[in-house]
Amino acid sequence: MALEPGHLVERVAERLRGVGGLTAPRPAERRPEEMAPTEERLAKDRAADARPAAAEDAAPAAAGPSAAAADTMLARVLADAPAGLTRAATGLAQPRLTEALAPLPPLELEALERAGLVVGRKLRTRISEEFRVTVGTVMRSLKTSYAPGRGAGNLLMVTSSRPGEGKSFTALNLSGSIAQHTQREVLLVDMDAKQHSLSDQLGLGDRPGLIDLAADAAMRIEDTVLRTAIPNLSFMPVGRRRGEGSDVGEGTVARPMTSLIERMGRRFPNHLVILDAPPCLSTSDPSTIAPFVGQIVLVIEAEKTQKSEVMASLDLIKACQTVSLMLNKIRVTTSYTFGAYHYFGTYS
Repeated sequence: MALEPGHLVERVAERLRGVGGLTAPRPAERRPEEMAPTEERLAKDRAADARPAAAEDAAPAAAGPSAAAADTMLARVLADAPAGLTRAATGLAQPRLTEALAPLPPLELEALERAGLVVGRKLRTRISEEFRVTVGTVMRSLKTSYAPGRGAGNLLMVTSSRPGEGKSFTALNLSGSIAQHTQREVLLVDMDAKQHSLSDQLGLGDRPGLIDLAADAAMRIEDTVLRTAIPNLSFMPVGRRRGEGSDVGEGTVARPMTSLIERMGRRFPNHLVILDAPPCLSTSDPSTIAPFVGQIVLVIEAEKTQKSEVMASLDLIKACQTVSLMLNKIRVTTSYTFGAYHYFGTYS
């Protein structure tokens, strides 16, 4: 039987009283001399009204429970609450990523286009239309939000079998298209520590990012994320790569990588986190990450990637239940494709 709102409020109040977060109201006990307003009492009232507002605001904070205690009390209350209320309260407690970022200048659209973005200006071209079709396929397979355990629905990895197949190009344009044409906020994470990575192409090779987060657990995710000129799209660089003899080698990122990825998915459960990962046959990173993401897009270069390479890559990432294959660099030989109509309106 569903709980009535009044009953639910009473249960929450009783639970808070049980953990010391809410004091039950008590009837006021007034002495006989307080019943009538005397000159002394009126003077005290006037003095109380003259107190600074800051002192009044500070008093409840000093008397109330700490933020950690309040979080603990909320967790205990939600443990007894219905599932619908738990989901609603959890969603309200999670901040939007763009609201939590430092007020730094966003990445300009021109810089994104130099790195390979072709969907930023909302022009209806053949490539932009094909990415919109891909977005529809991805979003239909995507779970609505983060859920505890492996295979988090808001984590998506983009990879390939070998270098040069266009996975970073795909990750960048897929992120931009989703951010523009859906209501989801997107965080694109560069996980490929090779030279000339997406971070290098954006001029962010020396900024702190994923590697620094993995090396320093006390570092905030928001301290490494940059806004972009595209609304709802943010970018996390790969970070400052270490030299030989450190925990970070060429083409890989620091451990513990899986716990960091889970942390990002848990920190922003209603956002879509897209991981631009290294190729499957170059490092072990995609195989390690596969069990923890909800979906994988495997980019395949047309007429070059061998079937044996694709099969080997699929075997490495089979721990993920949803894998989509995307054929890239196709030579168009027919007019039956996007762009043949020669009219691209301004609607989106």
